[in-house]
Amino acid sequence: MCEAMGEQRWHITFHGGAHGRDRNNMHAYALDGAPLGSVLDADLPHHVRLRELRGFEIGPDGLLYVANAAKARSQILRFAGSPDRHGQHRFVDVFTEGHRDNSGLEHPFMVAFGPDGHLYVPSQDTRVVTRYYGPAAREGAPGAPMPRPPALRDIPDDDLHPGTFVASVRHAPGGVRAVRSARFAADGRLYVADPKANQIRQYDGTTGALLREFADPALVTPIHLLPLPGKGRILVGSRDTHAVLALDPATGSFATVVSPGAGGLRAPAGLALGPDGVLHVASRTGRAVLRFDLATGEPAGPLLRDLQDEPEFIALVG
Repeated sequence: MCEAMGEQRWHITFHGGAHGRDRNNMHAYALDGAPLGSVLDADLPHHVRLRELRGFEIGPDGLLYVANAAKARSQILRFAGSPDRHGQHRFVDVFTEGHRDNSGLEHPFMVAFGPDGHLYVPSQDTRVVTRYYGPAAREGAPGAPMPRPPALRDIPDDDLHPGTFVASVRHAPGGVRAVRSARFAADGRLYVADPKANQIRQYDGTTGALLREFADPALVTPIHLLPLPGKGRILVGSRDTHAVLALDPATGSFATVVSPGAGGLRAPAGLALGPDGVLHVASRTGRAVLRFDLATGEPAGPLLRDLQDEPEFIALVG
């Protein structure tokens, strides 16, 4: 374990569910798939319980931000960015959490930092993307909901959750029907997966204005997104066709990257590139992490298989 502390490793969150597997459900694996144990410090204050961990990201302050998705305590937690000698990230604080004055944060799916350094969080139950002042903010308290963007200024205050950046169709015309992954691409725009509408929606990263809606007959229930660095394309997991597509925002076209069911892929979840550029896909109901050649879509062998739980998010850290 200690030899791997300074090296790259995979972090994976799992769906959880029965048998208490939703507790502290982020685990580390070596690049060859060897298990390295749980990732997060379990020595926590009484008001923090690690339940249904979902998306995570290293923030601009170098800390690890994690979506704690349990409905009773929807929180965005911060941990040390580097593991200690035991391979665990020590708890720092609760960056923001759902409550009466932060009602938009309920069952958060993931975390994403924008080019502005602020935090964006899609929540499954409120069906919105909320925006919070980032850790280096001076105009507001870090972790506090930010003012609405210009695109939503005509919506009455009572119709929006505090901090709303992307509204639900229940709250504003043209809003999303549902929300899962929300990620910024190299063009500075925010891309949001709307699984109920079978769409990827593109928003101006500054004004919050809806710019385009992308759909294709091959795209059914999109959940996870992965902008490809330097390529302009965005990978999309099409859950119900068991495939991975690539969206070209310039043309609005989709291309198949991983064919339906290739390599045993079932319900693609988290997407990530390995250090060798190989695409890693969490096969959720297949309980595996599969590898594919990004250029050809050919299976490159599994990283992990026969997992005891369903993998959700995967990212290379270190």
